Amino acid sequence: MLKKWLESPVVYQLGRHFDPFSVVMSSSPRFNMYGNEFGMGKAVAVLSGYANKFDGNVTAYEGFEGGGSMDLAVSLLPNAMRALESDEDFMNAVSVVNFSNLL
Repeated sequence: MLKKWLESPVVYQLGRHFDPFSVVMSSSPRFNMYGNEFGMGKAVAVLSGYANKFDGNVTAYEGFEGGGSMDLAVSLLPNAMRALESDEDFMNAVSVVNFSNLL
C-alpha cells in the first residue's frame, strides 16, 4: 500500500466534506503546540498542512505568549480576505495596539 501511494500520492482535502457556506472551527487544547522542541529553538508560528486549508476554516491554538493568548489560523479565499482587510472596524478589532507609543 505504501509503495502504491509513493508512486501516486494523494492528499485528501477536508474542505470537500463541508458545506461551502459554513465556518469550521477546529483544534485541540490537549496539545502544547509551542512546547514541541526539535533542536532548533522554540517555534515562532504554528502552521497546519495543505489538507487543512479550505475556505472558511479557522484553527485555534494557544498563543505564542501563553497566559490566555490565542493564535488563529484563518483560511479564506482572496476576495473575502481583501474585504476583511478593507473593513476599518474589523481591522481595529483584530489589530494589536501598542499603547506605549501613545504616552
